[in-house]
Amino acid sequence: MPAIAPSRLAGLLLALAATVSAQQSVAVRRQLGNVAIALSDRRVELAMDSFDKSFDGYSQLRTYFNGLVEAYAVVNELDVLDEDITGNEATLTVHWTLTLSDRVSGVSENREQDVTIKLSMKKQGWRIVDLSPLEFFNPDQHQSK
Repeated sequence: MPAIAPSRLAGLLLALAATVSAQQSVAVRRQLGNVAIALSDRRVELAMDSFDKSFDGYSQLRTYFNGLVEAYAVVNELDVLDEDITGNEATLTVHWTLTLSDRVSGVSENREQDVTIKLSMKKQGWRIVDLSPLEFFNPDQHQSK
């Protein structure tokens, strides 16, 4: 087997690390996309599948999601502002826009907020273990931020 020059080996290791990092980024962002799609499809259980049950706000968030999809047609727009993935932990700052159209009156409201989301690698893959501010998803909140 031919020897690999140290500079070439370093380059290969960097390329491998970049590939692993990119794969982790895709997997982490996929969890956020799953939440957004499920909310738009009025599938709260599917949205909650992205969250680890150890998340302190799990029950409250489920209540908020149920309230949102019952009262509104929900459209999500997510823009990742910052992403830090280190080992089995990830923290993202996402500019989240909710467009909520009242199911009765048809009146729409836009909500915008920078949301911090923390994920951990679990047996089932990446799971959201914290999301802040939770109140952004409160269906009774009637002001844009």
